Amino acid sequence: MTLASYFGVVALEKDRPAPARMASPAIAAEMGLAPCVSSTTYVLFAAGPAETVSGMPAATHVVGPAFARPADGQPFVAKHDRNAAPAGFLEAIEARWGAFVAWTANEATGEVFVYRDPSARCACYYTRWGGELVIASHLDFIEALSGRANAINWAVIADELLYPDLVGRSSAILGIEEVLPGEIVRVGREGVHHHALWTPAKFIDERRVPSFEQAEHDVARAVERSCRDWSALIGPVALTLSGGLDSSVLAATLPALRHCITLVSGTGSGDERAFAAEVCRHLDLRPHQRSLSPSDVTLRLSSAERRPRPSTRAFTQSIVKHAGAVAREFGACAIAYGSGGDNVFCFLRSATPASDRLEAEGFGAGYRRTVMDVAAVTECSPLLIARRSLQKHLRRRRAWTWPRDERLLARGLLEARTSHLGHPWLDEFAALPVGKREHIAAIMRGLALVDYLDGEDGVPVIYPLLSQPVLEACLRQPTWLWYRDGVNRAIVRRAYAGKLPTGIVQRASKGGFTGLVRSLYLDNLAQIRSMLLDGELCARGIVNRQALEANLGKVPDAQDHMYVRIMRFVDVEAWLSARRG
Repeated sequence: MTLASYFGVVALEKDRPAPARMASPAIAAEMGLAPCVSSTTYVLFAAGPAETVSGMPAATHVVGPAFARPADGQPFVAKHDRNAAPAGFLEAIEARWGAFVAWTANEATGEVFVYRDPSARCACYYTRWGGELVIASHLDFIEALSGRANAINWAVIADELLYPDLVGRSSAILGIEEVLPGEIVRVGREGVHHHALWTPAKFIDERRVPSFEQAEHDVARAVERSCRDWSALIGPVALTLSGGLDSSVLAATLPALRHCITLVSGTGSGDERAFAAEVCRHLDLRPHQRSLSPSDVTLRLSSAERRPRPSTRAFTQSIVKHAGAVAREFGACAIAYGSGGDNVFCFLRSATPASDRLEAEGFGAGYRRTVMDVAAVTECSPLLIARRSLQKHLRRRRAWTWPRDERLLARGLLEARTSHLGHPWLDEFAALPVGKREHIAAIMRGLALVDYLDGEDGVPVIYPLLSQPVLEACLRQPTWLWYRDGVNRAIVRRAYAGKLPTGIVQRASKGGFTGLVRSLYLDNLAQIRSMLLDGELCARGIVNRQALEANLGKVPDAQDHMYVRIMRFVDVEAWLSARRG
């Protein structure tokens, strides 16, 4: 469940019929939204936290949770941004962080400006309907005003599978576009124009190399601010605690935390009860353990049915069910997840941190130390890491492209789609160190996954580690500082060394839900064969039917994770079926 809901209708042309605007009060009342703004240019309705900020030429309306950004926070509105929107609007945006969209207008020019904060937690979709633009947090609101949009954007469906977790402006429904995190859209008689205001590159300065102690302080302070502000707004939260580093950091930081939920998804890496129990004993928290089961999952059900892209995964139905039940039982106002910690804390499985240090300092003692640290983390030889880091350094001027996953896709699709669509954050990669490119790409993947656990069970979800202060603090740190003394995420490990058990701070193993996904796959193989071989992905030449059928005919061994890929096809087919309705 999202933390705020809204929709607005913007007039694109004067003296034209405005059916969406005329229908909007009744639709808003039906959807439980209250009027916020009614001007000659636009109307806005919302539910959830909202505030109005006085300014010129018009007030700024902020919808969704918004917190004061620290006065010493690094500015991100540059000179070239100042023509993107009114100055007062930019000031209001730069002074806040949270999970919000902000609106303002220039009645003289008939333009409306909408900004979406970089956390990706408050969605922003829009579609044009005649002489109006409908902008909303939920697809339901758009469809209620302009009619159900059934036409599938098959190019986006193909890209969802070929370039996983790369979210662009075009959705998987024709005519529905998305404002990306950190973007402003200017809406006027000339159409809709996007401007990337907040971008990761603005927080990366190759000339600034803080001490390890300063990096530790800055990251810890950002995590504390994020946890403090979210808790103050929402009230008591329940935390899903695996006993991994990221969720344990939240356990040690969230104010007044009492209840922790450990979700067991099998044996081995799927059973982290011992780690979670150790954290709970150390911090005097109350543990709750629940077992996830394939029986909790309906494969033909898509939790993303009411979203304009197949953004969820089937196995998360079990997570949402059990986490939500515990939260409701003990009166938690929200569920906190440590998702995104690996991404923001720069857990890179490559030699690029050594490449970045080579570019910054040359072949010195610091570079050799990072080579050794990365080798220890990746369990590769120092010679191999040195060679690969040098190769990446020499090739750093090459264009960076999003990694392709070509497995089980049709040859015709692979030949036709030779490149992915652009993204404003990727457009700035040319001037960045190669490791920082991977760090930003990891953050983008983390933000793409925030839809996974937003259930329709009425329990809001927060991701404190994907909050703007944490993103900014982590982006400022050079990649090699995250690798020290032979461990990854070294900055945050050191920052929490005195707050968590030593075994948790030093933990190198990773849990996961692959056991649950494998059981789900094996228990439902007949249904999966039917859904996929008779489904639209094969019929439309997106999936290689012959290769898929061959994989469906064998039992995967412990090292063969192709079933995870096949289950992604199931997620997409379920969404397509729901949209076809």
